[in-house]
Amino acid sequence: MGSFLKKDLLIFWRDRKEVLIALLLPIVLIVVLNTALSGMFSKDGDSIDIQVGIVEEDQALEGFEQFAESLNNLGIDEAEKEAILSQASSINPSEMLNSFFNNPEIKQVLTTRVVSEAEALELVEEGELHAFVIIPEEFTYKVLSSIILGEEVDVALSIQAEEQSTELSTLQNMMNDFIESINLEFALGSIAEGENQEPKLPQGGIEVIEGVETFSFTQYITIAMSTLFALFMAQTLAVKTVTEKRERVFNRIILTGSNPFHYLMGKTLSTFILSWLQIMFTITITQLLFDVFPDKSLEFWLGLLLVITAFALTVAGLTALFTSITLNVTDTNAASGILTLVIMSIAVVGGNFTPIQILPTFLQRIGEWTPNGMSLTVLLEWIQLSNPGNLVIPIVILLGYFLVFLVLGMAIFPGRGRN
Repeated sequence: MGSFLKKDLLIFWRDRKEVLIALLLPIVLIVVLNTALSGMFSKDGDSIDIQVGIVEEDQALEGFEQFAESLNNLGIDEAEKEAILSQASSINPSEMLNSFFNNPEIKQVLTTRVVSEAEALELVEEGELHAFVIIPEEFTYKVLSSIILGEEVDVALSIQAEEQSTELSTLQNMMNDFIESINLEFALGSIAEGENQEPKLPQGGIEVIEGVETFSFTQYITIAMSTLFALFMAQTLAVKTVTEKRERVFNRIILTGSNPFHYLMGKTLSTFILSWLQIMFTITITQLLFDVFPDKSLEFWLGLLLVITAFALTVAGLTALFTSITLNVTDTNAASGILTLVIMSIAVVGGNFTPIQILPTFLQRIGEWTPNGMSLTVLLEWIQLSNPGNLVIPIVILLGYFLVFLVLGMAIFPGRGRN
């Protein structure tokens, strides 16, 4: 098997184009993406400034009075009515929104102004506003009816904009998070003691959990690009089988009496070595350029090394499967297309091109179980928590993937009498 391993390593090394792509392209992409986009994710970079108009059609006082009048139709006694009104008086939905928009932390990102709907439409068309939020009529009344009386009402805030943009997406996410926080606060308040207590509203800003670090964009893109090009390594080594198949190298190997599985294991082991070296080279260079993992302990680097090794083994197992597929498919172009489709699909759902969180929920679930998605997720958790216990299960699963891919590759591998 050693001769086959040496053969595959030499074939790869002699292809200078592939060597340069494997070693330099991920670093170039990391440098370009980090330079172009890191400011959007860095707390030291320029803050995004979203210009938002507030169109307030709701009249809070009238809404409260309307709610009070609606209690007369419920047939409740005066004492209970007074208790409900006392609870309602501590809830002012419009004031909650205004407090949210005027929060100092929020104002670092959002700049708001109160305008009419006609003025808001004009300002959006002129580009002076990114979007505007409409607080609809009867907003106060409907929110109070929903929260206190449990009535099902249509009480949606409206966000309008000229076109989809980063600013609009950010505003939508902030509003959704705020509304979910409000709903959670009231849901918890409804089952807690002291129903008449004033609700504790979320205050915005950044919550820092003790013992948890945030990961940076540079760390994310470094891990994503490293694992992506390691996947391409599996395809590269397997596709070289096409040339060997065309030149009947595999047939000559069988005629020499060599064990055909040594050929497969040579591909597998060479992929492990090359993908491991490629990932380590990428991380080492980016660490020297950007100090991607500053002030990390020896324990952190050992954990990183373990995950990288397990992932490189999984990539090696993929090569075994891809090599067997290539040898069994008559049309070499079809074989190359199948491998490319598989790699690109798992790269997309695994978060190598975009964060998994922006994908639909069902794709997120799939992506978390791909080898690259699992490796990316566990390494980001390792950066944040540095809990060795979190590494055990993902590493075992990655080793399981390696064994499954290897067994499948051996099962369909064309040995003597099947070639």
